[in-house]
Amino acid sequence: MSVNKLISIKVPVFNAMEDLAIDHDKLIPLFTRWALDAEKKIGSKFQYVTKKEVLKIDNCVACLPADAAFVDIAVFGDYSHECGDLMSRAYNWTTGRVVTGTPSFLIVDVGQDGFTFTGYIDYTIQNNKMIFDQNYDGQCITIQYVAPVKDCDGFDMVGENHVIAITEYIKWKYFYRKNGINSMEYGKMNLAKEQWNQECLAARALDGEITENERVEIVHGIIHNPYIGISLNAGMRTTLDNGYWYY
Repeated sequence: MSVNKLISIKVPVFNAMEDLAIDHDKLIPLFTRWALDAEKKIGSKFQYVTKKEVLKIDNCVACLPADAAFVDIAVFGDYSHECGDLMSRAYNWTTGRVVTGTPSFLIVDVGQDGFTFTGYIDYTIQNNKMIFDQNYDGQCITIQYVAPVKDCDGFDMVGENHVIAITEYIKWKYFYRKNGINSMEYGKMNLAKEQWNQECLAARALDGEITENERVEIVHGIIHNPYIGISLNAGMRTTLDNGYWYY
């Protein structure tokens, strides 16, 4: 199985500067912002790491960690000591409610043998805060969330397969931003834009490649549909009695 390592976003920034034969220092902040824009446009789950955090509720509000990008699930109580995947464990004990977009429930009780589902509690996320429709002042909740990976200098980490695409995006934006662009630079701008579009699609495709384990699951899945050629079990979260749901 191939390994797509994470590297600092500074790599495509410096690559673009070298390709453009410009100074490395004064444009680093601008090029880094463009690099982050390119990474968001590519979109990838691989630059995130799963974390858990115990939050204390103040009246109807719980403040999320500053690095939270998406909340998987929230469970009442302090379960920071749990080593397993909170989402997977909780999902097997719920009614199989689909989790799409912002999660809209909490599992409100947990037994020694697993999660005992006792009800949903709706909440919204605004300005990096979880806002509940009831007052749970002083209580704790454990959240599982994903956050971007940072290097030792605080720069975002990106997949190796994104470097060429991000570099071309920076070069395109650089020529596009220039005043009094000449015909030669105009041609380079269009070329960089075309290369960005191609490399962006290539990076997305590589991110979407299935792993060997997923391939085995597709071929030998317990529910295999010969008409669509893919196991209905692959890529889905399952419960014993509630069918199959996309995660």
